[in-house]
Amino acid sequence: MENNENVSPQASQKPKRKKHKWIGVIIAVVCVVLINELLKFCLEPYGSASQVMWDDYHKEDSIDQIFVGSSLCYVGISPYVVDDIMGTNSYNMGTPSQYLAQTKLAIKTAIEDHGVKRVVMALGYFSLTGERSTIAEVSFLRAKTKGESLLEKLTTYANYAFDEDIVGTPASLNYFFPWIYNSVDLKEVASNVKAKLEGKQATEQEMVNNVYRHYVGKGYGYLTGYLNFDDTGNDTTYSYYSETFSEDSLQELRDIANLCQENDVELIVIATPHPAYDVLSYGTNGDEYFEKMLLLQELFAEYGAEYYDFNLAKDELFTTSDSYFFDHEHMNKEGSEAFSTSLANFLLMKEAGEDLSSLFYTPEEYLDSIDYISTIWFNTTTKTNGISVSSIAYTGTNVDVEYQYTVYNESTGEYKVVQDYSSSTSCLIPFGADGNDDGSIKIVVNARQVGSDLAYEKRCVQTISYDK
Repeated sequence: MENNENVSPQASQKPKRKKHKWIGVIIAVVCVVLINELLKFCLEPYGSASQVMWDDYHKEDSIDQIFVGSSLCYVGISPYVVDDIMGTNSYNMGTPSQYLAQTKLAIKTAIEDHGVKRVVMALGYFSLTGERSTIAEVSFLRAKTKGESLLEKLTTYANYAFDEDIVGTPASLNYFFPWIYNSVDLKEVASNVKAKLEGKQATEQEMVNNVYRHYVGKGYGYLTGYLNFDDTGNDTTYSYYSETFSEDSLQELRDIANLCQENDVELIVIATPHPAYDVLSYGTNGDEYFEKMLLLQELFAEYGAEYYDFNLAKDELFTTSDSYFFDHEHMNKEGSEAFSTSLANFLLMKEAGEDLSSLFYTPEEYLDSIDYISTIWFNTTTKTNGISVSSIAYTGTNVDVEYQYTVYNESTGEYKVVQDYSSSTSCLIPFGADGNDDGSIKIVVNARQVGSDLAYEKRCVQTISYDK
């Protein structure tokens, strides 16, 4: 018989200590999980564009073709307009700031779920200048999996976490702690929580969060408002994304093209319309823009895909208008509906085997076609005796421009001409030329084509502060 009298008190306590230790670990883990869930509920934004897109996507029974890309796609292509003309069932899978890795995932999902046979990708130069953003990618993934089963969620996470660029890095854990990198401002926490508790539709909350965007459905939302050409000449895509295309981005494009080719999916890549000055701002008369365009055409041609730049579309395909734009790169509701009509007719012509190359200008023809002033801008330098103004007009190659330099008096509402119309692109505005000497002056530079009798064709307005 075993003699228990020789067992020390310390030895008898060891199993209890181990048990207590494990209980403590379990309690700590549960607390961490609960706190994390609370923080996710309070801080992770509700009603994001990605969430809205995926929520509505999961409701679709069948989809014939998809539109993918960043906000240029999201607000630029209306599936309703396209479907009315083509008799298709389309879906817009574009989302603001969508990186190419997310575009690829959207395409792959639509192929697997619906067997789509056409993908139209709206490609902006923004998407091609940056490196992979794991934060944006995880936000997109989490939105995608909200309506999926636990197995699908785990599969999506595993595919992300064990990606060769992600595995073993802190980014592999981002999926579980979204509030760290994707959270609302503290002042918006209450409304974010309220929307979730009330079960408000994600589409409704998305429009609360973005007052200029109006979600319609099928992944599409339009922008309200018009571009003010009086103060926009320095706000260009080139000023934000002038870098060369990153190799990561170009490889993502190859992967997307290859994915479509392997699945017998027609890939059509397009550049959506921008104001002419946005194209012309690339280098000298858009020369850098056209170099990038040629690079993309050659890349996609290797995979049997085609790239079409609708900025170079002739009038019989798409006629642009200043009233079509919300800012230097996005169309408003009027513009998106006009462009969607053009795109639908273009796709029908492509299906019919018509010659599409004749519908687009060459770069040289495009520059000749811009027979107007798209916009103007001026830079300033403070001198000892005034403000030196240097102007630039964005035009085609055969446009002669003249400039008028004026100042505006806020008190009287009157303009004073400092230098009348001439071909001079520079002018010195004396301090106090507006009749005030308060340390600031509103300068208005008017521009028109030589021989015009208009007061101005385009103008630029800036208020310049100065110290004498």
